[in-house]
Amino acid sequence: MKPAIKNRPSFVGTLSVLLLALWTPGQGVLAFDFEDIYSIGAAYTTHLVLHEMGHQVVAQEVGAVDPKISFFTSRDGNFYPGLSTYEDIPEKSRLAYAVGGERMAGFTFDYALKSYRQQPTTYNKALMFFSCVDFLAYTVMANYIHPDSDMYDPNLVREATGCSKGLLFSLVLGKSLLNAYRVINPKVNFSPEIWLDKRSAALLLRVPF
Repeated sequence: MKPAIKNRPSFVGTLSVLLLALWTPGQGVLAFDFEDIYSIGAAYTTHLVLHEMGHQVVAQEVGAVDPKISFFTSRDGNFYPGLSTYEDIPEKSRLAYAVGGERMAGFTFDYALKSYRQQPTTYNKALMFFSCVDFLAYTVMANYIHPDSDMYDPNLVREATGCSKGLLFSLVLGKSLLNAYRVINPKVNFSPEIWLDKRSAALLLRVPF
């Protein structure tokens, strides 16, 4: 029997601190009031659509056969808020396709952070939150709840690269924490990026000159 998430206190503690720092009602940088549910929903929808579009951009570029996007759908007994599929894709392009959504989320976070600096609306706060922690939550689900599902991007990444669960989780957690730090420290000018291929994986910092 695989251990449940609740038996992983180090993960739970780290994620709890991150979530509290980002999303405490009525307090902190990403504070919100409960009457802002509409703006939060709009931000989540924006993030979700852009994430799936990230997969579609790669699919079109590499010549995938019959790429499709579905929203709020079920497949094989599991529910998916967003789901990108294809009939066939070149083998060498599977990794690029798998990380397409996360790369788009990185662009979304950068845009939301810049917008937040100019206008700290609930929508911009929520868009930062979803684009910051989405792939972290996604990786947790893929690693420990659905480790064998080929419908989860992190599992596709691990299959394409041979990257271990622990290494992938560490990279994703590191990126999320660095982005959270960017939110609370406006003087930071770097942006984190996960880099992967079949021989290596790294968490990079992109610094403008």
